[in-house]
Amino acid sequence: MMRMGKTILMLGLACLLSAGSGSSEEKPCWPWGPLTREDALPLLDLEPVKWKEIVKKTDFPLSEISRWRALAGDGDTELLLTRDGEGYFAEVRRVGKRLMPTTACTSFFPFFDNMHHCGNLNDDDQIDFLLSFYCGGNGLNAYYNDIVLILSSPQGYRVTRIGSFGGDHDRNFVRIGGKPHFIMESFGGKEKCLDGKTHNFWIYNLFEIKDDSLFLANQNHPNFPRTIWYTFEPNSKETDMLARKQKEDLLRQSVDQLALIGNRVPHSPEVADPEPQ
Repeated sequence: MMRMGKTILMLGLACLLSAGSGSSEEKPCWPWGPLTREDALPLLDLEPVKWKEIVKKTDFPLSEISRWRALAGDGDTELLLTRDGEGYFAEVRRVGKRLMPTTACTSFFPFFDNMHHCGNLNDDDQIDFLLSFYCGGNGLNAYYNDIVLILSSPQGYRVTRIGSFGGDHDRNFVRIGGKPHFIMESFGGKEKCLDGKTHNFWIYNLFEIKDDSLFLANQNHPNFPRTIWYTFEPNSKETDMLARKQKEDLLRQSVDQLALIGNRVPHSPEVADPEPQ
């Protein structure tokens, strides 16, 4: 799991070399274009965590961080992040009680402390965490993140990691039919499209946040899945540049690296407590 991001980044970079500049639309917008009152989706209510401790290797602003400790909005639930040679690992405690064993999160560095949020993500009235780890890339890859959800359950907490372009707390986490969902953004290319040329595409999949897991749920909204041609001009239309099989291939590739169990994204593995670097 910890090395999956590297594969995706290499794919994104290869696609970027054959693509033009992407479109930029003013917020708020979704994959189907600027919002109207009719298609607006309510956002999940999230707030930044309160950082209590950040230990860096140096004073440089983007220095590698070896330990984080944050307090959630309830004032009682703590999140601890620790780095070893493989990546970052999370632990959750409440009033001194350990609620989640040390669990793998990401191999990316958490460059920015304002990318991590908390709130009730799965509607069970317990605090949850949304962590976004920037990959540190350039160009299109600067938009790619590891999205880590730490979701509560009666048994404690579980971690789910999903690689996505974007993943913003104020754009990609919405309610559909009253239930919490996440919009995943992927990028891919195809040779010999219907015009005989090579083109790149954004692919959007919808995931429902339920209990302590993420479930692929494109059936929950008519605008998913969505495949949009990556063009110089603003574009939010479902593509007509691909044959049916080509589009199916892109959609399959967009979720293949998640290694779904049925339609569920697998949980991240628990590990032995790492020694901080």
